[in-house]
Amino acid sequence: MVVLAAVVLTGLTGCADRPNDLETYYDKPADGTTTPVTTPSASPSVSVGQAAANTPVNHIAEDVAAAVLTKSDLSGEGVREAAARAANGSCFDAVPAGDPRGSTWLYNSGSSLTQQVTGYLDRTAAEVLAQVDCDGTALTVTRPAGAEAARAWCDGTTCTLLLAGGHVLSGLQVTASTQNRAAEAVKGLASLAAGKLPRS
Repeated sequence: MVVLAAVVLTGLTGCADRPNDLETYYDKPADGTTTPVTTPSASPSVSVGQAAANTPVNHIAEDVAAAVLTKSDLSGEGVREAAARAANGSCFDAVPAGDPRGSTWLYNSGSSLTQQVTGYLDRTAAEVLAQVDCDGTALTVTRPAGAEAARAWCDGTTCTLLLAGGHVLSGLQVTASTQNRAAEAVKGLASLAAGKLPRS
């Protein structure tokens, strides 16, 4: 299984076009006359950079970046970005390995929100999610618009919601003072996170 390193989001650049060199188009016979050399018909012009930018790897990397919640997205949630990412709960550890993109946010109450977004090249996120089995108790959630699949679990006072869209799996992990508060927090963020997922 090939898993994207989501943090590698920079596009590849194309090589610059070289100036025409007429010596490469003509051979000079011994009698001094010039005879055109037949060249293959030109195919539609696509630069190396354009071709690389259109690869599935780059599209998925862009989708991963677009699914990450920003300060602007969370402006109404009363959170501030943490200096360091919080430790993974058991459910994030159950998600297939990758180099996920995301960050941790802190509520004034002391609760924390961590988002983990991972892209998968060889299968859809819904297929990945169907195989995830987290510790704890399953949490009933309504699949929000924009997500193709949604599952959630609570383990102690940490609740995790996983949302699938296209080849991107977006996870929200909230640790609060009680399980009920953590559960309500992830449910409340479901629509926001789902709205940033790619459409398949």
